[in-house]
Amino acid sequence: MPGIAINQTPIARIVVPIATLAVGGIAITSRLVADNSLALPHDAVAFLANLGGGINPTEAAVVAVVLFVAGVVSGLSGFAFSAIAACILWLLPPLQAVPLIMLLSVCNQLASVGQLRKEMVLRGTAEREGALAYIAGGVIGVPIGLALLHALPTRVFASGLGLFLIIYSVFVLLKPASLRITLCGWRPAVAVGVAGGIVGGFSAFPGSMPVVYLGLRDFSKAETRGITQPYILALQLVSLSILALTHSTIFDLQFWLLWGAALPAVLLGSLTGVALYRRMSEVNFRRAVLCLLIVSGLSLLLKTLI
Repeated sequence: MPGIAINQTPIARIVVPIATLAVGGIAITSRLVADNSLALPHDAVAFLANLGGGINPTEAAVVAVVLFVAGVVSGLSGFAFSAIAACILWLLPPLQAVPLIMLLSVCNQLASVGQLRKEMVLRGTAEREGALAYIAGGVIGVPIGLALLHALPTRVFASGLGLFLIIYSVFVLLKPASLRITLCGWRPAVAVGVAGGIVGGFSAFPGSMPVVYLGLRDFSKAETRGITQPYILALQLVSLSILALTHSTIFDLQFWLLWGAALPAVLLGSLTGVALYRRMSEVNFRRAVLCLLIVSGLSLLLKTLI
């Protein structure tokens, strides 16, 4: 039963993500304060005066709406926050927008997981598969994906993945009973986790691979979210940690003020999406997931043009 599975690791599920965020935030903030203690008040005033360093009120409103919709979509499906939020790349520089999307995705996942904690399963049981094997594979895959991001033409990879997601989703929508697999166990789970980590490392969409795999196994909406949400949350934390260690200057005062301004829209959207999810049937959930995979594919294709 799901209730039995969730009681096995309640402390780790809550404390580890929060502790990771806290440690990372303290480390980054302390370094910034040490380097720019006198510049903080001046930068804060400049940021507020310019609504985020050059974004006019109309653009700020568009960013808020996009992030709200991304929160709704992720709250509804458990994934695809980055696919929708990537639209702000047209308004913000990538070096600012990508880590912002990642951190907001973590906050969105924490809010959603908190609302649906009874459906989240880390350690599997005889009745329910858990997320730990997927997470273990994802942690291995993320550094590989980040290496690909710097060493190979990622536009080709991103375009190929986008086309795959679109073709797969359209085919399943047209012939829903044609694609089914029975492959299961911890080995396939780790392999899927690695694939998702690699994809997430160069595209920021780690959940796409587990979502496709679990869809092919005809998992229920609760079973799907019980795996994909902890997986996405864990991988986003890993990616943020690596980014903070390698490019800590990205996380300046302007970044944190922009994050604070965007967070209410994301959380409101997430709670709205969760409320819609609870009213959605299994069939409609699967259709929504496939449609969002198509959106994710299109987002990847558009991202290559930015």
